[in-house]
Amino acid sequence: MNARFRFGPFPAARGAVAGLLSGIVLVVAGCAAEAEAGSTQERSIVPPDAQVARERADRSRIKGEEGAPVRVVEISDFQCPYCRQFHEQTLTKIDSAYISEGKVSYLWIAYANPGHPQAFVSTEAAYCAGATGKFWPMHDILFERQDEWSGAADPYELFVGYAEEIDIDPESFGSCVRNSTLAPLVLRDYTSVTQAGISSTPYFILGDSVALRGAADFGTFSSAIDTLLVLRGGNTRPQ
Repeated sequence: MNARFRFGPFPAARGAVAGLLSGIVLVVAGCAAEAEAGSTQERSIVPPDAQVARERADRSRIKGEEGAPVRVVEISDFQCPYCRQFHEQTLTKIDSAYISEGKVSYLWIAYANPGHPQAFVSTEAAYCAGATGKFWPMHDILFERQDEWSGAADPYELFVGYAEEIDIDPESFGSCVRNSTLAPLVLRDYTSVTQAGISSTPYFILGDSVALRGAADFGTFSSAIDTLLVLRGGNTRPQ
């Protein structure tokens, strides 16, 4: 859908998403050591303990510095064509100009649209990859190859193949997906998003006062982020 831009406040959305964010912040301290310890393996293994896997997956979908002056939350669906458009045209620019510069922290939250038959399982695949610290590489593959897997009756083997490409152990990854180990995380996202009254993707919450609906271009994001940076006393993006 075309982007729509507005300033808040948004008490319902802010409250629901803030509740989800508070859970993720609690996870950060508890899982950092385990994630780093597993990074030296030749192939990354999904932890067999479901709680550990959920905690690592939760943390893996956060980009940027925790103390960045602006937080951006993306609510997305891997089977959504407009979400793919945003991934292809805008996200890399935001990453380069703001996330990697320490100005934005970025969180991806799933809205697995019930009207998209593979939305739920594709999110499970991304989160199973996230349990090894590789959410973002799988995120990129899922959008880049959306046409390949979204029409498959059972995309399981495709997902396992993608996992192998990014050096994830196929057996532990496959078990994670087949056993729906991270389904509770997908469902938690869905509940938080629907309680916030959000029912379309992509949808973005910038700080606590700006909402963007649709596949906005970089200029729109840049204008909104720069405004928030000024309001918070930070610098705008590099010229």
